[in-house]
Amino acid sequence: MIWLADMFALFRAPPRRALALEIACLVPALVLVAAAGFGWGGYFWLQALVQGAADQGLRAALAEPDPAQRPAHARAAAEQVLGGVLVDLELRAADGNRPTLRIAYDASGSPVFALARIAPMPSPIIVRRAARP
Repeated sequence: MIWLADMFALFRAPPRRALALEIACLVPALVLVAAAGFGWGGYFWLQALVQGAADQGLRAALAEPDPAQRPAHARAAAEQVLGGVLVDLELRAADGNRPTLRIAYDASGSPVFALARIAPMPSPIIVRRAARP
C-alpha cells in the first residue's frame, strides 16, 4: 500500500507546476475549438453570400428580355456579387414557367479554408439554387 501512496505523491506538485501542466494541455484544445468555430462560421457566411449571388443572378436573368442572353447576364451578376468565377451555372424553367438558377462556387481559395489544415471543414464547392414563383 505504501507504493500506492508514493505513486500519488508523484502527482502532487507545487501549484505553479500544476498550472503550467494544465495550460499545456488546455491551450491546444482551445485553439482547435476556436479555429473550428471561425472556420465553420466563415463557411456559413460563404453559403449566405453564394445564395445572395444566386438570387441576384436570377433577378438579372429575368430582367433580360432575350432568352439567349439570360445565362450570360445571370453569370455576370452572380460573379459580381461573389468577386470570383463560378464553377457552374444552370438556368432553366422548371415546373412549367417557373425559372430556377443553380450556381456552384469553388471557395477553396477563400481564407476560410486556410483553417482546413487545423479543423475539419466541408467541401469547398458550394452549390445554391434560386427560384421565382
